[in-house]
Amino acid sequence: MGTPIRLVRNDGGIIELMATTLTMNVDRGVTPLPMPLAGGSRFAFDLNLPKSLITIEGVMTDDQLYSSDLQNEAGATIDFSRIHGQAVDSTLRFDNAFLIAGLVDGVTNDAIDEAKHAIKINNTHEVWLAKSSSANQGFDSGSSRYYITIHNNTTARSAADIAASLTSLVGTYTGTFALTASTINSPIDNATNTAVVLTQVNKGKSGNMSQPTFASWETAQGKPYHIPYSGGRDGSSNINKSAGDKVAELYAVLNNSNNGGGGSVPVAIGAGAVGAGSLLRGGNPKDTTLRLMDAKYGDYIIAIQIPFSSNVNNSESLFYMPTGAFQTVNSKTADNAVVAGSEYTGTGDEYTAIKGTVANATFVQLGGEPIYSYTINFAPIDWIF
Repeated sequence: MGTPIRLVRNDGGIIELMATTLTMNVDRGVTPLPMPLAGGSRFAFDLNLPKSLITIEGVMTDDQLYSSDLQNEAGATIDFSRIHGQAVDSTLRFDNAFLIAGLVDGVTNDAIDEAKHAIKINNTHEVWLAKSSSANQGFDSGSSRYYITIHNNTTARSAADIAASLTSLVGTYTGTFALTASTINSPIDNATNTAVVLTQVNKGKSGNMSQPTFASWETAQGKPYHIPYSGGRDGSSNINKSAGDKVAELYAVLNNSNNGGGGSVPVAIGAGAVGAGSLLRGGNPKDTTLRLMDAKYGDYIIAIQIPFSSNVNNSESLFYMPTGAFQTVNSKTADNAVVAGSEYTGTGDEYTAIKGTVANATFVQLGGEPIYSYTINFAPIDWIF
């Protein structure tokens, strides 16, 4: 087989294991009990309560185990339909007429240099919130300010209109900002096209930054809901490492990593809230609303991809473990297997990975040489808290 076993991280990254031995164990917990005076007959209860453990053994040498993360751009989100820090069910919106009137209070129509509030969209550029009836967005040469209009001199503009203006502005000045932008539905209440995703043009972890920020804002004014830049990865930084480098990193992760489950600060999604970054409870590695927590929870291992040769699919496929009360005979046949190398997309996907985490691992240095044997026990689990 050409595809290695892969551990999937919470942030969507993967760790490849060149294994020498794979053991997949299932214990259904069925204990036969002999019946008295029944001639050796036995009975048992089978409540479909299986326990499973997957054991991978192998040897780590230089470049034997490596992270095959592709470089990725960092992204941020600004939702103009919501106030940052408000409860999910709050009715107070950023495009509330009174709030926007306060933001532009005392500002003369079309006087961009009088705008009082700006959003710092990255380390180098600010976008000012203007009052204008002539232009929805642009660059004011007199004040050297980029701006978007939040008030048309008569009424406050809607969240969708403000989001469209920011998207258009970034699109016009992509080369200057080193950003691209697109509108999405609100990650809070799914309001149509009220949020903007800002994506770094340059890939890599240097794009993970604290912006968008609102340093020029008065504390009394409500800031739009926002998620800072995260999700940027340097693919090249994780290759050409020694065996010791890789053991040290994986050992450190397994000794202290958190899935962002019970007890963590929740990220609001839709009408409810989930633990930040916890893919085992419905998230997606590419979901913008989860990127905020990647820096803390991104290295937690949440799934495993194990390839096998399939005659049914005439390809290299992935082992799968569909669980739940509504699975059928047909949902467990080999023709459901997907091709090896497929991307794991989250909890709802039963076939592109086996959900779970590393239960324990042992690393042994061999003969004082820079070679390590390892044994990793992966426990399939649907819900981790």
